Amino acid sequence: MTQTSIALEPSFGTELINRVRSASPLIWWTVLIMLALSVFCIALQQVDPRLLNGANVWHKPAKFFFSIAIQFATVGWGLSLLPAVEQSRRSIRWFIAVMVAAGWLEMVYIVFRASRAEASHFNHSTVTADVLYSLMGLGAVSMMLAAGYVGYRLWRNRDGNLLKESVALGLMLGAVLGGIAGAYMSSQYGHGVGGDPTDATGTGFFGWSTTGGDLRIAHFVGLHAAQIIPLAAFTGSRRVMWLVALLCTIATVGTFALAASGVPLFSMNTI
Repeated sequence: MTQTSIALEPSFGTELINRVRSASPLIWWTVLIMLALSVFCIALQQVDPRLLNGANVWHKPAKFFFSIAIQFATVGWGLSLLPAVEQSRRSIRWFIAVMVAAGWLEMVYIVFRASRAEASHFNHSTVTADVLYSLMGLGAVSMMLAAGYVGYRLWRNRDGNLLKESVALGLMLGAVLGGIAGAYMSSQYGHGVGGDPTDATGTGFFGWSTTGGDLRIAHFVGLHAAQIIPLAAFTGSRRVMWLVALLCTIATVGTFALAASGVPLFSMNTI
């Protein structure tokens, strides 16, 4: 039977936590620790005044810990919706292990650079920095592939279930959109296109440029389609879910085109 409605009960959060924890303790503990470290990095900003490109050195680690934690939790959610026989697949276990390892290695490097007030991304100062930046890119690709693969396995086992379909679609589309936007951005010499080459004039927590194009926006929108699309499924409408998926795609393409043209999404005149 095709599921056409989903109830967002007050107990949904507890159920989701239990699902992720049971499906993959590795993902569960990684999410918890990364969320705690995100808060710790926010606290460090209050005692360490050093700046890097106009922003506190601990601002980027805080953002990345939080973003990766949310992404991993979503992958864990998708994993929990798979039949037990699928969850125990060797390919699934390997993808999850590589994903978590890549996430931690990336964060260790970002924190290391932050502690020295040095850039982790777009750092071409030495041969070693170039190699490590390339390895970061490889790690990011492996995390996208893991999310996409879990989404693919869930899609094959969706059984007409709207929630499964939405999570599967979100993981797959997020991997494609976020991956393409991220790959293009990493091939450049920076995330900005024109404008003030500093994050000091960026928008609040995200730090997106208000004076020129910023390729990070398209990467962010595309990547987080993984969370937006499942939320749309709680309307109980498959049409709404697919419409939101289309809007995520249009928004990713639109913000990418805007950034590539050197136009800020938010102008300093409107901030």
